[in-house]
Amino acid sequence: MTSVTHTDVLIIGAGPAGLMAANALENQGVDWICLEKRSEPSTLSKALGIQARTLEMFELLNVHRPFLERGYPGPGTKLHLGDTTPSTEELYHIQSRYPYILIIPQSETEEILEDQLTQSGKSINREHHVIEVSQTAEGVYVKADYNGEIHEYRAKYLLACDGSHSKVREALDVEFEGKDDGFTFFLGDVDVPEFNDIYINVFLNDRGAAAFFPYKDGSYRVVGLDRSKQGQPRQDELALEDLQESLDTILPEPLQVENPKWLTYFGTAHRQVDTYRKDRTFFVGDAAHIHNPIGGQGMNLGLQDAVNLAWKIDAVLKGHATDSFLNSYHHERYPIGKDVLRETSAMLRIVLLDGTVGKIRNWAGKWALTQNWVQQRVANHMSHVYNDYDKTEQNRSLRDPSLPKKALQAGDRVPDYLLFFDGTTDERLYPFIRRHGHLCLIYIDDAQDEAVIDYAYDFARKVKEKYSDLITVYLVARGGTVSSNPDHELPIIYDVHHDLQRHVGMRNGHTLLIRPDGHVAFHETTSNSENTLAKIKRFFS
Repeated sequence: MTSVTHTDVLIIGAGPAGLMAANALENQGVDWICLEKRSEPSTLSKALGIQARTLEMFELLNVHRPFLERGYPGPGTKLHLGDTTPSTEELYHIQSRYPYILIIPQSETEEILEDQLTQSGKSINREHHVIEVSQTAEGVYVKADYNGEIHEYRAKYLLACDGSHSKVREALDVEFEGKDDGFTFFLGDVDVPEFNDIYINVFLNDRGAAAFFPYKDGSYRVVGLDRSKQGQPRQDELALEDLQESLDTILPEPLQVENPKWLTYFGTAHRQVDTYRKDRTFFVGDAAHIHNPIGGQGMNLGLQDAVNLAWKIDAVLKGHATDSFLNSYHHERYPIGKDVLRETSAMLRIVLLDGTVGKIRNWAGKWALTQNWVQQRVANHMSHVYNDYDKTEQNRSLRDPSLPKKALQAGDRVPDYLLFFDGTTDERLYPFIRRHGHLCLIYIDDAQDEAVIDYAYDFARKVKEKYSDLITVYLVARGGTVSSNPDHELPIIYDVHHDLQRHVGMRNGHTLLIRPDGHVAFHETTSNSENTLAKIKRFFS
């Protein structure tokens, strides 16, 4: 009789999204198992751009340092519209500690994330081919073929991170709505001896498009679309001479490519599931959404999907949140995925413009990139730092209408402000979130305001009783000496830079609850313990 292995969360797929989910769950202390059909990690570079918001997610999980050591910080893009001199899109405008796109092959992204799991004493169950998936009200049941043996698994929740051809999606009869684009792109990891530039270079004209991404070792990822080769029978094999022929066609001046490490053709599609949750199964990354590679968005979406979901599952498993709280994963991540599909589809149509409208595109693009506000808007949008969750029904219900217009509210991303002063050194916000998870800050203008101090101590005591160690409460003072309660010592930090006041909109008596993923759970103006506790309950429902 085959034994059944039980776990809290079963992850199917050990690509970037699955490995990120495993790291995020491990960080929360959740029991998980990850099944992967490949016998070895991929050696293909595939996706190669890590956006600023994803780097912030890495920092919140404390896995960021290896990425920064091994990756290459791309400062921006030179856009060659037509055959004229390029226009430069700078990324230093990004409002993050990571104002660049980190260039690192996907194979190294997977290697780093898997190494982090190994250091925690965990491993991926490889050579497991999923053959059956079913669900009940209590959990998920999976059968997998491991070298001819059938292994069975039961879990409370399942994360489908198994890519665009998801076996889980197929087994649960979930539609992957959308269509193929019908275009063939070329891709090569090659040396370009006559080319040396720290910027990403994109060439766009009536003949096609080609982009050069510099790797840290001096080689380049070359990807593009040759208009003269569209409509032909689809091939996967790309010869170096065919790549050279396409580049000779597209580029205004020839560039020789050599020493190929990887060459391929690929097609693209725009598809998305209509719900990221089906009962106890959640679709993450390419299993939930796929699109063309313009803008370097796809892998980043999947990595951020995983982080959004992991801490929510943890809250439910620990009994602090209801199962319906997990619906917020779809409500928050689906609209962002849908926006990216729409934008990348639009960008592909812009790339394909030719003739007179192509010339108008070139002129308009060059003019736009001379405008500082356009560069700032584009850089922050593409980096995902503008991806807030403020428009979901749940987060809108948690808004406080008495807050100033520009104050951060439920669903907003909290930047990594320099907030805290302990008498010797400043400290940033994200390391605090990393250490504490749900971080609750209560603001006090006047160090001797006994009403706010009493509220803070009363609230902290009640939070401790109801939520144990899930939420850590700090009293944040502008300055001065705050009298302490001998029966309950509440940690105190100082907003000496006034970042919480100026940028977050906090005032005397305000309460700010920050989620483990660096977004606002809610921002409350009333100093009433019962009201704030009720808001926490609504947040977790």
